[in-house]
Amino acid sequence: MTDTSDQAFRSEVRTWFADNPPAPALGRSVGQKRDYDVDDVAQQRQWLKRLAEAGLSGVAWPTEYGGRGATPMQQIIFHEEHQRVGGRGGELFFVGLSHAGPTLIEHGTDTQRRQWLPGILNGDILFAQCFSEPGAGSDLASITTRGTVDADDLVVTGEKRWSTHAQHADLCELLVRTDPADRYGGLTYLIADLRTPGITVRPIRTITGAAEFCEVFFDGARIPLANVVGSIGQGWAVATTTLMYERSTAFAANIIGLQRITAQLACDYGGDPARVQQISELRDDVYAARALLYKCVAEQDATGRPSAASGALKLIATELNHRVLRFGAMSGDDGFIAYLESFGLRIGGGTSEIQRNIIAERVLGLPREPKHPAVRR
Repeated sequence: MTDTSDQAFRSEVRTWFADNPPAPALGRSVGQKRDYDVDDVAQQRQWLKRLAEAGLSGVAWPTEYGGRGATPMQQIIFHEEHQRVGGRGGELFFVGLSHAGPTLIEHGTDTQRRQWLPGILNGDILFAQCFSEPGAGSDLASITTRGTVDADDLVVTGEKRWSTHAQHADLCELLVRTDPADRYGGLTYLIADLRTPGITVRPIRTITGAAEFCEVFFDGARIPLANVVGSIGQGWAVATTTLMYERSTAFAANIIGLQRITAQLACDYGGDPARVQQISELRDDVYAARALLYKCVAEQDATGRPSAASGALKLIATELNHRVLRFGAMSGDDGFIAYLESFGLRIGGGTSEIQRNIIAERVLGLPREPKHPAVRR
């Protein structure tokens, strides 16, 4: 039976989305990719500000930090209603709302929370993530970007890559190595202002034609020690928190959006029996993924944190997204662009191969994968 508070919340959210559509310039059909410009960023900031004024920005955040204190089920309801109207609006602010904000709530100081959380909620602060490097993608413990303590600063030197929309961001989540002798205990997590001298952001234009990702170069950039989240050497634990949120209900919108996409595919190819069978199988798989999503939500509701099953959710959602969009690639140029982009989701936040290892070792309890000896040249 549906809780009456959930019904009231659904009604509230549905009404707000109907009355507050995103600006037309943000609209794009499934798979169409476009570069965001200054006007797009400004429009999304204004849309998020209206969302915050309605008490619907950061619905999952505790009320003491400006959020709604929504239950995990209400978070799903929020995503469902957002997808009902196309899932547009506020895309650029995903990292702040779903990664940086929850991580600061869990690991940040009171000063850090007061400094950054309000701006994340109302759109004043746009976050990027600077974790991956040219030689360390899914294996974050291999990062080499250095952070050296000097007086009250960390002096950062190195390169980050695949930082989504960093060219528009104000701040970034940054993971650096402060102790080269300690693989896990030598990492430190901090918040960096991307306008800091010594930081250069360079957009990367991908095969889709859009510059969605960036390289970010740090050349002796001085980041205040006050911006360290947790403590020096605690970066692995803090980053793990960020990734757990990334792999849990953050994928709800993707899974729910696949329902909308497969329904549209059914309409487009309803006259082709062979296609109807393929679409039917895809829709069944989407509903199965949604069932897993609800399982993760129930476990998070019981414990207050994302569960180990969230890794499976990330794996299943991104692989299923790839299969659905591969089928949709036949629909034209837009569908083909979406298919190309689906490869990126299988990599970001930990490749599918990494996720399979995590599930095997940490969830199923299987023996750890043997480490391969270094290849000698």
